[in-house]
Amino acid sequence: MQARTMFINHDNEWRTGWRILVVIAMLTAVMIGVNAGWRYLGLPGQREGGPWWFLLLAVLICAGVLGVIVLLLRLFEKQGSDAIGLPFRAQALRQTVIGTALGAIPIVLLVSLAIVGGYGSVAIGNLSLATIVPILLPMVLAGFLLAAWEELFLRGYLLRQLSIGINPVAAAVITGILFGLMHAGNPGANWQGLLYTAFGGTLMGWLMVRSGSLWLLIGYHFGWNAAAYNLFGLELSGFGSDVSLLVVTLGGSEWFTGGSYGFEASLPAVIFEVLVLWTFTSRRYGLRSVPPGSPSEAGSSR
Repeated sequence: MQARTMFINHDNEWRTGWRILVVIAMLTAVMIGVNAGWRYLGLPGQREGGPWWFLLLAVLICAGVLGVIVLLLRLFEKQGSDAIGLPFRAQALRQTVIGTALGAIPIVLLVSLAIVGGYGSVAIGNLSLATIVPILLPMVLAGFLLAAWEELFLRGYLLRQLSIGINPVAAAVITGILFGLMHAGNPGANWQGLLYTAFGGTLMGWLMVRSGSLWLLIGYHFGWNAAAYNLFGLELSGFGSDVSLLVVTLGGSEWFTGGSYGFEASLPAVIFEVLVLWTFTSRRYGLRSVPPGSPSEAGSSR
């Protein structure tokens, strides 16, 4: 009886903490399994094999993460992917496109400010017909899948469980901090970049709380990365872009350029993100907070 109380709550459901530990353990097993299998088969790494091999790796990881989360939703809650704001229906494409455009807006504003204010320069990138299919296409697709698996875990399953166990605002903050810590090993990581990344992750959690649409979050994450990395050639979380339509170089103080971490440690980038998301959520969703996973929202088709 005591063991049952430890694992099962008064509603005869697994407690939130155990659900989170189980998903972390299973996702860790997926990552280890994919990498072990990759090495066992002798498949080339990203640098040796190129972007198409990197895309294959992204497909395997994203499929594994999605499979684990859907399995746990069925096992623990008798719910499908709708419960985390991921309905596989017609509106999914529309929400993803809206999110992609929304994610690109802060980047466009930052670049515009840099050019108009004399804090940056722009040049034509190295994008050509010869690089679109072998390099750009697989990198963009892989970028979408990698954004998707992070959102599935953080703003999908984890934020839902924390919203049920604690409250949505705390869930947004916790997942935001974790999002920042996940970037701690990136090249050029600095305290300013990690702090701003954690704050940006909290804002994304808030967007999920207000909208209830994980498709919107996946699109936002992808749009942010693609606009910075593939459109403007900016350094993204410490990583330089290989192929982009334009190459924008930010100049001036580190508070504007972000230093070694890139533009995501730039104060104007954070300000623009706050303004864009505040405007979008206030106008589109009013002042009502929609906790993902609440009884009224479970199974929502939005």
